[in-house]
Amino acid sequence: VETELDKTLLEAIRDPLTHIIRNCCDHGIEPPQERAASGKSEEGNILIRAFHEGGQVVVQIIDDGRGIQKNKVAKKALERGVITEEKLAAMSDKDIFGLIMMPGFSTAEKVSSVSGRGVGMDVVKTNIEAIGGNVEISSVEGKGTELSMKIPLTLAIVPAMLVKMKKDIFAIPQVLLAELVRVEPTNNGQSGLELLQGRPIYRLRGDLLPLVSLSEVLSGKSMSHDDIDSMLQMTVNIVVLNSEGVYFGLIVEEILDTADIVVKPISQFLKSLNVFSGATILGDGTVALILDIAGISDRVELSGSIEGGFSVGEPAVNSSMAQEFLTFSINQANTYAIPLCLVNRLEKFSLEEIEYSGEQRIVQYRNSILPIISLSDEMKFQRKEESSHQRDDSVNVIVVQKSGKFFGLEVDNIEDVVVIEESINEDVSDRIGVMGNVIFQEEVIVVVDVLMILSAIIERTSKSKGLNLVDVDAAKPVNYRHGKRILLAEDTPFFRRKIKSVLEKAGFEVVATENGQEAYEHLKVDGGKRIDILLSDIEMPVLDGFELATKVREESQFEKLPLIAITTRFRDRDIQRGKEVGFNAYLEKLNEEELLKNIDMFLPKGA
Repeated sequence: VETELDKTLLEAIRDPLTHIIRNCCDHGIEPPQERAASGKSEEGNILIRAFHEGGQVVVQIIDDGRGIQKNKVAKKALERGVITEEKLAAMSDKDIFGLIMMPGFSTAEKVSSVSGRGVGMDVVKTNIEAIGGNVEISSVEGKGTELSMKIPLTLAIVPAMLVKMKKDIFAIPQVLLAELVRVEPTNNGQSGLELLQGRPIYRLRGDLLPLVSLSEVLSGKSMSHDDIDSMLQMTVNIVVLNSEGVYFGLIVEEILDTADIVVKPISQFLKSLNVFSGATILGDGTVALILDIAGISDRVELSGSIEGGFSVGEPAVNSSMAQEFLTFSINQANTYAIPLCLVNRLEKFSLEEIEYSGEQRIVQYRNSILPIISLSDEMKFQRKEESSHQRDDSVNVIVVQKSGKFFGLEVDNIEDVVVIEESINEDVSDRIGVMGNVIFQEEVIVVVDVLMILSAIIERTSKSKGLNLVDVDAAKPVNYRHGKRILLAEDTPFFRRKIKSVLEKAGFEVVATENGQEAYEHLKVDGGKRIDILLSDIEMPVLDGFELATKVREESQFEKLPLIAITTRFRDRDIQRGKEVGFNAYLEKLNEEELLKNIDMFLPKGA
């Protein structure tokens, strides 16, 4: 199949392509004797192919040589001071292979007349990016290397999305645009955005999307606390971008329209800013600068740090048991963690912001009162003489929600977000508040049972007010619950396990599924005869809760089956949509008492 390309682009990629092929011959393909010893043919193979994909031309150069030695590249990068050991530990294989395209970088043992001094891959990368393309390297040691160049079809006309920031208009090449998202505050003023380590993020279909403000990029100044707080309370337009496999959201003031733009070169002094790749003149004569997405990603240091814990692409661990945890320290030798799905926000309060209501520490928080709870004290740990946060003038707080109320959990240091495949081991738990342990990178991490701690606090507070609350976890099974089966659709392992445990302790039989599609298929096979109630999360892969309810209600045999939504997605418009698609009740996910009350209400005692 022929692949046509603009003549100007052909001229631009000729030298980079030649250099890559020479590198394959010199560094990639082994000598005949070495290939024979490893079971390969004595003659090496280099495959070059080009094809159209997503409005671009992809040129791939693939060899079956020795591949790139990842450890060797990493060692050389450390020796040259290109990266630190901390940054290296957080880098993916793709990021490490990308180091060979840094200026002056080489792992060559000797100078060769075939590929030169071993340097030059930085020139390849620079030349390809200069024409609006990008370069990616993947390799398997002992098997071979694949290098892909993605370049536009033409330098003349490029489809672009026009956005506005203050009075200026900017263009974003559509080939790098994944989707557009508009986030509006709820009726109570809360935004769909969150904070993680002081930076705004957005949960896009369960994945964490790091956010960057275009005004922040253009000014070169980080957003202040007031700027971030103001942004969290307003409607936000997010352009989701893909920079060499790393996804991030660019916050813009206004999204205008799409347009086919004619690309014009920009002055040399603007190129040095590394955030513009060109300019165009719009129909009304306005000049719009074209944003360099890769340059923006590099400027805000997304490429090396986001992929491990924040990437919206392929999940780091592909398993139904995979669980994201937020790790932190609480003045003990161990690392502690809570499931990330429980985290609402991360905050840092100065000591001056902390007030007291009786003996309870509180802060004024988003037009409400936030109690500050010391995890170390609640878990009965003996506090050391002086911890790191006591020497500071601020406290780190994890904001969580239960029973419609927010609580601030004070910790010493917030460390990282990690994805762990193993399930929680509950064999060792020496105190209230410890759910169990998980192992991550040969370290034992203690998982804190936040919901148990908060339940104890709520019960303690209620008793001080003369109220008596039912302990849901310890509730004795009611006779009419025996033999009743509940079908649960929940994709998050932590919530699936927690809700199943609550229901089984209450006397129900539970069939737990990982998404709406699995639940629907189980319901169809069973014919609904042995399922008394369907509980469903809203945000799930494959088939979400709204779609599940719609499909169930389309079946006449399930017309009277009680459907209950259990979700953290609690905006008014979501509740309204839940009623429209057929849910009998729409509940907050963490309120166990309300859940059992509704199940009992929709499950007649005589059933």
